[in-house]
Amino acid sequence: MLVYIQSFIAIVLGIISSVTDLKSKKIYNKNIVYAVIVAIIVYVLLWNEIEVMYIGNYLINLGISVVISFLFYYFKVWAAGDAKLFLAIVTMIPYELYEVETKNVFPALYLLIMIFGTAFIYVFFETIYLWSKDKERIKKVKELKLGKAEIKEFIIRYLMGYFIILFINNITLKFFNEFRVNNAGLMLICNMLILIFVYRVIRVEKQSIIVGSIFLICNIIYYIVFGLDIYNFDIKILLLVLIIMIFRSISEKYNYEEIKVEDLKPRMILSFGSVLKFYSSKVKGLPKSTTETTDSRLTEEEVESIKRWSKTKKGKETIVIVRHMPFAPFMLAGEILFFILKLYS
Repeated sequence: MLVYIQSFIAIVLGIISSVTDLKSKKIYNKNIVYAVIVAIIVYVLLWNEIEVMYIGNYLINLGISVVISFLFYYFKVWAAGDAKLFLAIVTMIPYELYEVETKNVFPALYLLIMIFGTAFIYVFFETIYLWSKDKERIKKVKELKLGKAEIKEFIIRYLMGYFIILFINNITLKFFNEFRVNNAGLMLICNMLILIFVYRVIRVEKQSIIVGSIFLICNIIYYIVFGLDIYNFDIKILLLVLIIMIFRSISEKYNYEEIKVEDLKPRMILSFGSVLKFYSSKVKGLPKSTTETTDSRLTEEEVESIKRWSKTKKGKETIVIVRHMPFAPFMLAGEILFFILKLYS
């Protein structure tokens, strides 16, 4: 009974959050708080259905979820509201529902995979649709060509990231092999977050060469001390990475949308190009920077300033914004899929 009630609460929260995210581009804290309070009350009332032996595992899983959610927010993978919604859903899932060995410290990874899996499928088919409707699609594919400088930079940054991850994996494989085997998914996420952090902090080519060289030396020392293992070479992985890179480059072309300034609303996000147009304007209150993330959502005052700017001599009737992709519906789809597979499999 406990798992069905908690599943119902989580799905209702997902539906409400999806509606508010689609309508007002926001997931309200009060809805999350109310749902978590109800879930806690249910835990208290049905405490006899809780597997006491899993309480420690439940708390560890929740703790890791907090860290992962914060890092995803910090690296702009999702917004603050999405992070809170994910934590609320994890809170509502009794640990025994995961049906995994207790050696797996982060079984909520299964939920995370289903959420991002549904999001990727949507983005994939949406990109194909938009690309098929785009009259300049051939031109945009040709724009993917790289010069010698870009290829050189890519190789240097790729090798830097590869040597860093290789060293970390070598250490974990040698000294924490059992943990690594039982938490392969968590290790994959950690590798991804490390790479995101490294590529965000290290941007200069000289720094990339220095850091890459340091970790290359660390790997060589490791192999001298512990011996060299020959890993299987899988051509399919290289092809998959190449396909994803090309797909990502194409999909980024459709991250923007041109709208009329009169249709501009608070919480929308401007493109870099749009903000550059304001630099020569004397209109007060115009945004002067944007990260093209949720940190740069427009305020009501900025929207009014932009509308005043549009009526000036240098103003424009249209402006380019970053297309809003509400994430709550993907969480809803992911959690429904998770509950179906876990409850009825």
